[in-house]
Amino acid sequence: MALCLGLPQELAEAVAGGQVLVVGAGGIGCELLKTLMLTGFSHMDLIDLDNINVSNLNRQFLFQKKHVGRSKAQVAKESVLQFYTKANIVAYHDSIMSPDYNVEFFRQFILVMNALDNRAAPNHVNRMCLAADVPLIESGTAGNLGQVTTIKKGVTQCYESHLDYTLLINILHSEDLGKDIEFEVVGDAPDKVGPKQAKDATRSITNGNHDGAQPSTSTAQEQDVVLIVDSDEEGPSNNADNNEDERNCKRKLDEKENISAKRSCMEQREELD
Repeated sequence: MALCLGLPQELAEAVAGGQVLVVGAGGIGCELLKTLMLTGFSHMDLIDLDNINVSNLNRQFLFQKKHVGRSKAQVAKESVLQFYTKANIVAYHDSIMSPDYNVEFFRQFILVMNALDNRAAPNHVNRMCLAADVPLIESGTAGNLGQVTTIKKGVTQCYESHLDYTLLINILHSEDLGKDIEFEVVGDAPDKVGPKQAKDATRSITNGNHDGAQPSTSTAQEQDVVLIVDSDEEGPSNNADNNEDERNCKRKLDEKENISAKRSCMEQREELD
């Protein structure tokens, strides 16, 4: 039974009659489909380019072993119809970046929800939603960490400008793992960042505050876009700036080590006394 029965009448009618686009039918997409249908969204378009693999079965619960090799979007539709027969789902085994899905296509929806596992497609959907003036809910995971962001033209930052929190999550995750991971950046930048670059970027995002590692609270107009640029493409002035930053960073690290050593020495003296 749909949960919209407990919603205010006006909201329940909007939910029941609204057309929603879900992009991606993987781990997050399966959860989205189930929750949206049980909430009362009965009109939905679902698009996914992938086929079902055996490795998907441990977490993508709309799929079974007998479905391996078939379209994720089509099988997800069939599975949802088994527990919610009133659902009106249009499934596309296709890429959302196809020219067939233009601005007019996006304008038919009251809401778009991303459940993607790459970088290019969310950027594309973000731009299409801005052009069509349709709200977008962006979601994603990195290891055990996850994030959900609401994007509305003229109200919030767009996906490609909403860098602080997403970058910070991945930086913290890379420090925990002690290895390189992929993360989303704006503009021309390397695909990966390692722990050393992560620490430098953390200082920029947290405004130099190492306590608590809280992201910047500045507005979209005030904050600077954080970019990590390949040094091979930089000019002489940029190289000089980077050298200066490295020297400052090394000096701060040396100061911290000295303070830590002095504190340790004082504690040992107190214990001897």
